[in-house]
Amino acid sequence: MSKVIKVKRDGVGPAALEKCSVVPLAAILSGFADELGAVHFESPDKSIVVGTWQSTPYAENLSYPGGTEYSIILAGKVAITNPDGSVETFEAGESYILPAGVEVRFEVLETMRKIYVLHTAPSAA
Repeated sequence: MSKVIKVKRDGVGPAALEKCSVVPLAAILSGFADELGAVHFESPDKSIVVGTWQSTPYAENLSYPGGTEYSIILAGKVAITNPDGSVETFEAGESYILPAGVEVRFEVLETMRKIYVLHTAPSAA
């Protein structure tokens, strides 16, 4: 894209959020992830993806072996349990960084919407 991409405060960008299925059913530990999402930007080599994602309450074990995620919570609440057992809770206006390879328990406590930036190794062309 050759111009600025506007993403509004509610996380809606050029396209409306649509029903999606990012969370693998096999990864869900409890609840059901009823998801909406939109990708606002993807670099040509697919190493950077920026989007908005929303889900109803559920829990899963989450890890990005080859990538790092930065997210800012727009609405709702999520609890992230670190490998050492400590729990961090994030609400609207707060951000988290999930470093590559760290496995956490990711639990949406209240329907949550976030804007995320996912950086992974460039895919082979």
